[in-house]
Amino acid sequence: MKPFFSYYGAKYQVAKHLGAPRSELVIEPFAGSACYSTRWNVKKAKLYDVSENICLLWDFLINSSCKDIMAIPSTFKSEDEIEALEIGQQLLCKFWVAKGRSEPTSKISPWYFKYNDSKDCRVWGDAVKARVCEQKPLISQWEIQQSSYENIPNYNAHWHIDPPYNNKAGSRYPFSEINYEHLAIWCRSRNGQVDVCENSGASWLPFEDLCEVVSSRGRRTGYKSKEAVWRNPGQKFEVGEAA
Repeated sequence: MKPFFSYYGAKYQVAKHLGAPRSELVIEPFAGSACYSTRWNVKKAKLYDVSENICLLWDFLINSSCKDIMAIPSTFKSEDEIEALEIGQQLLCKFWVAKGRSEPTSKISPWYFKYNDSKDCRVWGDAVKARVCEQKPLISQWEIQQSSYENIPNYNAHWHIDPPYNNKAGSRYPFSEINYEHLAIWCRSRNGQVDVCENSGASWLPFEDLCEVVSSRGRRTGYKSKEAVWRNPGQKFEVGEAA
């Protein structure tokens, strides 16, 4: 699958370097756009996020019909047109017209007006609507719940833990105040297989460098983000190519 909506960060690129899930059930405690589960076509996923907007959007994507998606206008000339939509439709469009934001906004970016006549999925339009409708059956067994990570049951699963990074980039998320010492203890206590993502140089877990990817900022500047990962001991994994 491809991303259902545009979101701050570049984790869709990173996901292929993490390798396929080592369990049928995948849990994402900091779901955002759920790029890991999306990239690896996960059938059963439990998504959690503290952001009400993220949860409302995923609830809409999981439980809406293609008719609801196709009813959304393919182009917008003003922010008022977006604000007039139902909340789920509105949130989906807000992430697409603003590109790469951590929270939705109806402010339409110049990027949207530059590419809104394109036939691909760079911005909101017919191609995005078709992608969402085509992929919706694949997330029928996904669940979303608004919750902080501490309150998630300790399932035996594959845990993809991708918190706001403990640096300036991470502070751009609206819910970025995290006790990383507490989070480290929590990550170590999970049942099953655990991947924790961070930037290279982070020290709240013994991270290992994973890859370099072009970030959303790097599409304009060429900047590459150095990604790192911590896995709970004893895991065996092989990097494969995601579909």
